[in-house]
Amino acid sequence: MKIKLKPVTYGLIFLIFVFVLSFSVLVSSFNTRIYKSVYRSDENIKEFSGFSEEEYLGEIDRLKAYLFNTRENSSLIDSVYSEDEVSHMKDVYKLFRMVRIICVLSFFAAWFIIIKNKKSISSINISIRWYLFIVYPVLIFAPAIINFEKFWTIFHKVLFSNDLWLMDPRYSLMINLLPEKIFYSISMMTIIVYFIIVLVAVLCFRFFSKREEKASYGIK
Repeated sequence: MKIKLKPVTYGLIFLIFVFVLSFSVLVSSFNTRIYKSVYRSDENIKEFSGFSEEEYLGEIDRLKAYLFNTRENSSLIDSVYSEDEVSHMKDVYKLFRMVRIICVLSFFAAWFIIIKNKKSISSINISIRWYLFIVYPVLIFAPAIINFEKFWTIFHKVLFSNDLWLMDPRYSLMINLLPEKIFYSISMMTIIVYFIIVLVAVLCFRFFSKREEKASYGIK
């Protein structure tokens, strides 16, 4: 029997995708292991900043605290970085705040739809459209995997209205503390975290869909 998916089910799938993706971005961006690994492999960070590993990770923690603060507070970083670097971080703060808001709203929107449409939304409907969780991210992840440098440039041009992100590595402390390889690692970690969550979710949906099928046929 062919199962028809209602628009609300497609909407739910999209909201789940948005939540998982935004959650994966946040988790990966604040993963200390990434920064520690890059610091140990990039001699330029040590040479330019003069930071020990402990000092470097302490500075990264300060940046993370700034980005995760409920209110923008540039006093957390303006004593170390140039005016342009601080201005850019303010833009980055707004971007992270937007990601946090999207993450929370998509979660509660998905939960609301599930609660209000228990009878019309089934695990069967979602599990047979599991491939949508692959199609959506492929459109985003593929460019980053194929040519990250180009992807990263386009990313900045689209999301930032100025060119403050174009820092000179000869003088900028920030660009030397946060080289491109860090963002490449964060992007790859985001992909891994996303697909791990999706795999677990799909397996759960398939498990419950089988239970629903058995129940519909009166099988215990």
